Amino acid sequence: MRLARGNRWACVRTVAWTVLLSLCAAIYLTQKTPDAPMTVENATLPVSWVASDELLSIHAHRRHHMHQACRHLGLDRASVGYNVRSHEFLVNQDWRLVWCNVFKAASSTWLWNFNQLAGYTQEDLLREPSHPLPLAHRKYPRLKLGELQAVLSTTPRPLSFMISRHPLIRIVSVYRDKILPQKSTYLQKTRTMKRLYPKLADPIRGFQALGTFILGQFGPPSFRQFVQYVIDRHARGLPMDEHWVPASQFCTPCLVNYTILAKVETLEEDSNYIIFTSGIQNQISPRIVNRSPDGMTTEQVADHYLCQLSRDQLTALLRIYHHDLILFEYDVQRYLDCTAQNDGSV
Repeated sequence: MRLARGNRWACVRTVAWTVLLSLCAAIYLTQKTPDAPMTVENATLPVSWVASDELLSIHAHRRHHMHQACRHLGLDRASVGYNVRSHEFLVNQDWRLVWCNVFKAASSTWLWNFNQLAGYTQEDLLREPSHPLPLAHRKYPRLKLGELQAVLSTTPRPLSFMISRHPLIRIVSVYRDKILPQKSTYLQKTRTMKRLYPKLADPIRGFQALGTFILGQFGPPSFRQFVQYVIDRHARGLPMDEHWVPASQFCTPCLVNYTILAKVETLEEDSNYIIFTSGIQNQISPRIVNRSPDGMTTEQVADHYLCQLSRDQLTALLRIYHHDLILFEYDVQRYLDCTAQNDGSV
């Protein structure tokens, strides 16, 4: 009798676990974020364009501020851990253009332009819209430092540029494009984030305990888990992923005297400055390339993510991106304000 009763309870437990796992799977499938879709929008160039006195003044200020800040921070000299990453530069010899590609800073948009200059047609680029960098490196070989220095020292000087972006907005963009969809190239990293920081998972509203368990097992890492992963790896002196390494370290504007210091925040005018100054306006059909998981821009949702952080997390991020914030003159007060009361526990 007891054995039969025990068998019945075993069956009940088996059925219960089956139902629970089915529920978990169902909730996971409804919560899983699809890959961020790519949109390629037309960008119409003006028929003619001349840099205004105001724009020239802005760029003169950027260059002057960069030189002053580099000396103040002691970044105007190369060191063992701080030197020019020549292999990250794309050089178009025909149009004397040199670009250091900061990932998540209009990189897809400008890869489109450089790929067109290299001879790819619009049909070629639309056929493989998610893989512009491999296409570029078929045409633009990775340079050694001496080769890059030789290009930069020619007369007349080539037009060299980099594009910066507010580092906190950039890291939100990385999260939405690479981490939230759990892309295959980042799957091991996302698993590590969830394993190391289970208390920072985002629970499903209304099912807090169960939701936290499900997301911890199946769903994407929360933004706070991702940020803590970045913070802890940096604290241990481990290499940073190219998509979130500080732009000041990746493109070393203190060691490369860029002609134009462009910004995502002023991208249209800065791009026109680059395009018309270099003379490529009749060689390209510019496109604005975006990836968005929900149809909203990163700037529109940045506050939602960044204001979730604890003050300790935000402070740690500000230390990591300290040089970016100073060199490119970005403000962080709004994020200091909105995280002021957040608990710092991990």
